[in-house]
Amino acid sequence: MRTTDRAPLSLNQTFNSLFDAGGDDGPFGCRNHVVVGWRVTGKRPIDVDALREALLDVVRRHEALRTRIAGPDGDRHQEILPPSPVRLDVRDFPAVAMASRAERAETLIHEVETGTISTQEAPFLRAVLARFDCQDAVLVLMVHHLSVDGQSMALIIRDLAHCYAARTGHEGADLPVAPQYREYGIWEREAAASDEAREFWRRRLDGARFTAIPTDMPRSAGLAESSARHRFLIPGDVMAALDRVARSNRATRFMALAAVYQLLVQRLTGATDVVMATFTPGRGGGLFDETVGTLYNFVPLRTDLTGCTSYLDVLQRVRQTCLEAFSHDIPAMQIFAEAPQLMETVMTDNATAMVFESVPTDSVIDGPGDLRFVRVTRLLRSQELASAIPDGALWDVNIDPSSGDGIGAIAYKRNLFREDTIASMAEEFVRIARDVRPA
Repeated sequence: MRTTDRAPLSLNQTFNSLFDAGGDDGPFGCRNHVVVGWRVTGKRPIDVDALREALLDVVRRHEALRTRIAGPDGDRHQEILPPSPVRLDVRDFPAVAMASRAERAETLIHEVETGTISTQEAPFLRAVLARFDCQDAVLVLMVHHLSVDGQSMALIIRDLAHCYAARTGHEGADLPVAPQYREYGIWEREAAASDEAREFWRRRLDGARFTAIPTDMPRSAGLAESSARHRFLIPGDVMAALDRVARSNRATRFMALAAVYQLLVQRLTGATDVVMATFTPGRGGGLFDETVGTLYNFVPLRTDLTGCTSYLDVLQRVRQTCLEAFSHDIPAMQIFAEAPQLMETVMTDNATAMVFESVPTDSVIDGPGDLRFVRVTRLLRSQELASAIPDGALWDVNIDPSSGDGIGAIAYKRNLFREDTIASMAEEFVRIARDVRPA
């Protein structure tokens, strides 16, 4: 007989629940998923049976992949289900020239992303393996976003590579101990934010509201919700210049990109008191680096741009904002308790919030066996239907390791924005970045 375990919601799960209005695009909707693809190469054909068993091994190792949120409002909780096999769809591509394989891999990833995944039928992980030939394939994983964040996807593919190697007779070092997500939820609630951290956010966000971005269509129009994604390229020389400026100002690449983004927001809105949202890993200072789950933390960054006359002025202020905010990182639920007015401006009929992130991950996984997993990062085609976002728009800018180019992606609500509006924002972002010059 199948048995389940029960655990209280994490604060992150509680925060997500606040945005649950139902529908496919909501936090509990079937389109709220994370989809990532890898090129898989090796000297021998992939053993499909071993891959299926390895996927099941990963589900056994990480409870979050078989944990659903159950119960009525007021009594929601985590329900941890027993391990069960992952659905693996195996395909063979028709003959594809080597030069066209990257494009075909991107098409496959887009195709998978248009699919859906239930929040009730565990495990909340699906896989597609498409083979070009016996030594070259694409593996695409889809996981419900209630089960994972970006760092979790990197853990899953590393563990999958390790488990596959073990299933095919290769020995390797043991995987690190992986604390379970329910343990994180308990720790998060017991590790109460310090009075000093709460006071920091109370003072920093006094009178603050997220900088509202005007929408093309009002919410009251009642258009059906769906999410799209616009992609754009930032040339490698521009990214290299940003990196040099960041290093010379003791800043990170994220800070340099966030400064570009804040200048864009200022041009769009005229605001000098810019309050943007981003995410931190939320992993307890390293305590839960091996945990799969939704550990990311939603954090507001408030920067006063008054008197800034150059990009370097903005970068210096953004750097200070980031250093102070990240050193006082506490769960979003606790931040909002100190600034309950933050969302007032972005939930109106004609405005919304945008979130900016830049989360680098390891792009190459060499397991102890004979397979190599290389993440497909050079995705440049826009999508009319993409993984859901809760509201507004989500910017993600990262670097393509093979070329050094920056790859930008803006997921946005199609019931709020037209594609040409989002494209013009991306073009302006690139123009601002091009104007950055090392000192």
